[in-house]
Amino acid sequence: MIDARQRLNRIRRLPGINGRVLLFLCHSLLFHIALLGIADILLNFYLVSIGYDTATISLVQSLPRLSGFLIGLPIGLIANRVGNRNLILLSTGGLALAVATTALTQSLLVIAISRLLWGACFGANQVVKPPFMVTLTDRSEHTAQFSYHNLVAMLAVAIGSALGGLLPLVASHLLPIAAGADLSPAEMPLAYRASIMVAALLLLLSNGPILALGIGAAAAEEPRGARVVTWRAAPWRRLLWLTFPLFVFGLSGGLIFPFFNLIFRDLFGIADSAVGAVIGLGWLAMGLTPLLNPAWEARLGRAGALSALMMLSALAFVGLSLASGLGLAILFYALAIGIRNTMQPLFQPLLMDSLAAAHHNLASSAGLVMWNIGWFASTFSFGLLQSAIGYRNIMLVVALFVVLNGLSIRFAFRRRD
Repeated sequence: MIDARQRLNRIRRLPGINGRVLLFLCHSLLFHIALLGIADILLNFYLVSIGYDTATISLVQSLPRLSGFLIGLPIGLIANRVGNRNLILLSTGGLALAVATTALTQSLLVIAISRLLWGACFGANQVVKPPFMVTLTDRSEHTAQFSYHNLVAMLAVAIGSALGGLLPLVASHLLPIAAGADLSPAEMPLAYRASIMVAALLLLLSNGPILALGIGAAAAEEPRGARVVTWRAAPWRRLLWLTFPLFVFGLSGGLIFPFFNLIFRDLFGIADSAVGAVIGLGWLAMGLTPLLNPAWEARLGRAGALSALMMLSALAFVGLSLASGLGLAILFYALAIGIRNTMQPLFQPLLMDSLAAAHHNLASSAGLVMWNIGWFASTFSFGLLQSAIGYRNIMLVVALFVVLNGLSIRFAFRRRD
């Protein structure tokens, strides 16, 4: 068994790739297909099908960010003691439970509670993954590793989004509710529920590769005792300063990402299955664009590259706001979110490599808190903004936040990294 693990760890195909990384990528593939693909694309449609309006959906969408904010800092301290791998397993199982619960009820109270659980588990999951990932490869390979992980994650969401558009139609043939693919309004909730339950099952299956990592992955982590940092001993001022760009990043994301499906359906009148394909194309762009991150990093540094790329993304969001035809809107949509998503695989190693390993979990926690505050505030306000200024002007507000995001990175990380 030990020899097998050693051979697995020596596998080298590309910089940033080894046997342990490949297992983690398998987990990420299933995880993102299920949660950010199928479940996310169908949740809004399911809530509409059972009678909830845009304002209520906006509130429901904001709740995970609230619980993610509340759990953010404590979960970093807990992870130091529980272990990052164990917390990934527990939080993924909790997400499966939350997704299944959301699909099995029409009660707004139960949906709200499940969304709070969803946010808490997702928050815990996201806190521990970057510190866990940097233990799987050498420091010099982190940017490449995070870029490959981002590609797998975005491709998975693209696949999941397309599945999310098609699964209700498949359910119409498998469930005793319709003879054909066209569902009546009364039949739609059951089709959406069955499809969301598929996502819950895939989430459970995604824990398999993490279990397979076993001792080989756990041994790669620093000894737990060396990672424990007391609350008072943590360099909070530096942590909050370095993670502030994630607050602005959350503002721009929360104001539009949960609602792209509604935006394309309402502005351009396309069907649910077509919306899934469009959203999937955007996620594909989000996966492919960051593959150029190592080149941009080599030329401008991580912080400099991110600052410049955010300006380009903002211009694309302005183009999306002004686009009147569906084809042009899809082009600007793919450019806007593809370039914006270079933030994830560049910023995470930038943050981790700017701090001692003992501070990684707390930095990840602080970043999650910042991101959730921004996401919650903007998602919560979406319903009011949509009524007041409409979808197209919201995209201009998003462009402004993206510009501010680039500037905040430039100021937080002044030296060339």
